[in-house]
Amino acid sequence: MSEEKVTEEKLSEKLEKLLSSMKDWERKPVIQVGRAVVEIVKLPKRETSKRMEPERLALHVRFEDSFKGIFVIEYEEFKDLIDALTNEKVKEIVEAISEVNRKRKVIEFKL
Repeated sequence: MSEEKVTEEKLSEKLEKLLSSMKDWERKPVIQVGRAVVEIVKLPKRETSKRMEPERLALHVRFEDSFKGIFVIEYEEFKDLIDALTNEKVKEIVEAISEVNRKRKVIEFKL
């Protein structure tokens, strides 16, 4: 068995243990890059009008000063997110937004 496969199995085992030991909505940090934070969150069991979803783990991607973010539950969602964020058009728009926002000035009023 390759070393990569063994490591993958160990990671799956660790995640299984986390799922059973974590409380609903508990967070475990994975990495922080700049202001971006990625953490594992245990999502509680949920009943929708069509089905019952069991408790599960998700990646939560957010900025350090926010509790709101994006939950990624499946690998396909992760790939879609990466593709969207690395799209050249999105990059150009974010750069333009940054430029526009830098030009805005704060106006202070004296009391």
